[in-house]
Amino acid sequence: MYTNDDLRNLSADEKKRQSHSIRMQMTVLESDQRKLQSEQKLLDAEIRKLKTEKERLEIDVNKKEESYKKIKNQTIQNEEELKRLRKRLNFL
Repeated sequence: MYTNDDLRNLSADEKKRQSHSIRMQMTVLESDQRKLQSEQKLLDAEIRKLKTEKERLEIDVNKKEESYKKIKNQTIQNEEELKRLRKRLNFL
């Protein structure tokens, strides 16, 4: 790297080369920056979409779990009723 004193002592041609080199580096970095920003926007949108889907799936899971519990309770009640009826039948 050049110090400020070195830059002052450069020839006009060398200053042009340095200026051109810096502009090229800036152009490449700006292009990279635009690509990164574009990718960041895409990822942000995808993350929002996935979070929404996750919330929807959590609601679906909760509904299914609730249905499962109801069915399980009904099954237990039916089994108990069957036992009670069998005992009654055997008593006869």
